[in-house]
Amino acid sequence: MADARETPEPIRETIPLSDGEIALLRWPAPGKPLLVFAHANGFCASAAKRMLTDLSDTFEIVAPDLRGHGRSRLPANPPAHRSWDVYAEDLKALYETLGRTPHLLAGHSMGASSTLLAASRMPSPPPLALIEPVVLPAPVALSARTPLWALVKRSMAISKTARKRTNAWTDREAVLERYRAKPNFARWAPGVLEDYLEDGLRDAGGGVALACDPQWEAANYEAQAHDLLAAARRVRAPVKVFKAAHGSTVLNPSGLARRGVQVEAVSDVGHLAVMEQPERAAAWIRQVWEDSA
Repeated sequence: MADARETPEPIRETIPLSDGEIALLRWPAPGKPLLVFAHANGFCASAAKRMLTDLSDTFEIVAPDLRGHGRSRLPANPPAHRSWDVYAEDLKALYETLGRTPHLLAGHSMGASSTLLAASRMPSPPPLALIEPVVLPAPVALSARTPLWALVKRSMAISKTARKRTNAWTDREAVLERYRAKPNFARWAPGVLEDYLEDGLRDAGGGVALACDPQWEAANYEAQAHDLLAAARRVRAPVKVFKAAHGSTVLNPSGLARRGVQVEAVSDVGHLAVMEQPERAAAWIRQVWEDSA
């Protein structure tokens, strides 16, 4: 386990893709295995900084800000958004720029699902450690690829909530004060909220705004036309999934299991384990790596 007092801060990089730049945090460690981690919807790489710092004694780490999040500058058009395949293509393009093949791919929630989609496009992917991927029940996933979905998504409470988020603040301190009062953030480990807001806010009109626009966050919840179970069937690597005991988004574990994915139910932890229990999430990723060696 890394000692945060002795571990250097990650460095910031931007890497050009075909339609813009993807920003990332990197913990350099030449000679160590390379881990690439993708964050959840609405957040950014800095939200996982505590967890990733804990892993920096084992890995060199690259953690990108996904399209429409953090410091990345890539087009994000909510009305045209249909699936998370766009993230898979971004991640695959990122892997190809790193100079060496990643040894372990990991992600959380949307980032976990997108990582699986990306790995299914690789001829020889490394092992995958996926924390709480979004895996919809089979009938729901199927409907997301039909015209019926246009009606279904109108009733999605989670996307309606996202669109109502306040997105104009006088300064960063005002956001921090407001978010600290929210029950969801109160469950986060010390320092994680501050880490998230470091890149989760951007300067805007003399104040600050969310780096992930609420319209894009909402569109991500609704953009479910990708086929995750087909990706699980195609991927040619060991895949392990962390399924939380509370509020899990792994809603079709049997569908994953039938496609060769190992699903591990983890007690006493919720969907936001990366932020709430970063050391525990880090320990799970490290164990996946050790088991694959």
